[in-house]
Amino acid sequence: MGVPLERFPNWPVAMNRDLALAYTGVAETQLREWERCGRVRFRPRGPRGEHIAPRADLDAALGALFDTVADDGPIEF
Repeated sequence: MGVPLERFPNWPVAMNRDLALAYTGVAETQLREWERCGRVRFRPRGPRGEHIAPRADLDAALGALFDTVADDGPIEF
C-alpha cells in the first residue's frame, strides 16, 4: 500500500484512493462499486489535481455496507 498506518493517528478529512482503501479496509472492487453507485465521489481537489474523497462519504458507505446485513432475529442453537 505504501502508506504506513501509524503515520495517521487521526485520519484526514479527505483521502486519495490508496488512503481510502487503507482507511476502509475494503477491496478495490468494493470501492469502485461505491463510486459507480455514487456513494463515494473522488474529486480532483488534492495536490496537483489528485482525486480525493471526503471521509464522511467513506464512513457513510461503510455504514450502509453493514446495515445491509439482514437481521432475521436471534439465532437458535
